[in-house]
Amino acid sequence: MSIASSAKEAFVISSVAAGIMLSGPSLVKAGISTDQNEDKHVSIETTQIVRYGHIGQVVENVQTKLTKLTLYNGSIDAVYGKKTENAVKQFQRLHHLKVDGIVGKQTLTKLTTLNSSTKEFRLGDQTEEVKPFQQQLKTLNYYNGQIDGIYGPLTLSAVKEYQQKNNLEVTGEINTPTQIHLLSNRNKKGKTLKTVKVKAAQTTEVNSSVTSVAKSLLGTAYVWGGTSPSGFDCSGFIKYVFEKADILLPRTVNEMWNYSREVQKIGIGDIVFFETYKPGPSHAGIYLGNGQFIHTSSSRGVTISDLSNSYWKERYLGAKRIPNS
Repeated sequence: MSIASSAKEAFVISSVAAGIMLSGPSLVKAGISTDQNEDKHVSIETTQIVRYGHIGQVVENVQTKLTKLTLYNGSIDAVYGKKTENAVKQFQRLHHLKVDGIVGKQTLTKLTTLNSSTKEFRLGDQTEEVKPFQQQLKTLNYYNGQIDGIYGPLTLSAVKEYQQKNNLEVTGEINTPTQIHLLSNRNKKGKTLKTVKVKAAQTTEVNSSVTSVAKSLLGTAYVWGGTSPSGFDCSGFIKYVFEKADILLPRTVNEMWNYSREVQKIGIGDIVFFETYKPGPSHAGIYLGNGQFIHTSSSRGVTISDLSNSYWKERYLGAKRIPNS
């Protein structure tokens, strides 16, 4: 063999080795068609690992999948650059994976099993997947409610305020842009929570209105599903009374429990909750002070009862306050 042939062979071997090093394990794919009309199927082998600097078909497949998920808006060029790495990190945040920008086994598996865009959440949803967003909103001082996975009015209000403050489209839904912004937010604190002193005068006025309206309805008959002075059920009565004070509440006792916030000391106008015919909050009334509350009884209609009464005392769950009341 001539010296020239040996040099040429060494050059070819070196070029192939360089390609393998740049592409990472199992990424060099021989015979890939460059026909633009070829149907490209997005299949990803979960045994492969790709990261910044890699090139190849698997990188292209990852980019294609992330584009379909609206997380990647760069060119699908099979080159794992910064844009691809950032899109991978956003995907990992959204799906509660280790955020390292490396498409390893778990990230690949999740990418492969997803067939649609990121799931979005809205008012009325009840799922464990809402909890991380409630927690983040709470950390950033936008949300005061329980981390319960229930997308109620408190969560809706917090999402809208977050969207408005951070120049996002104010939809009230935890959509993909909001999820990405929320889960990427590590140091932007939200609103400063109002103190009791600032709200004291307004609270006294509102509570006075609430209790006054409630007492004016004493004797109103109990009607299952009733929400007007022609007849109330327990939550229908509370909702009606607070609406007269320009405060909108959800419809059911359980929703009111999730909407309201815990208090260290019970006050006039707070809602008192009880566990009666089923586990959890199933009955409620409005606290009037001096150990008394007004509510709708199935046997006596709108009436006033004592918290010290043995029946109510055994079933009492606690008192909670309506936000801004």
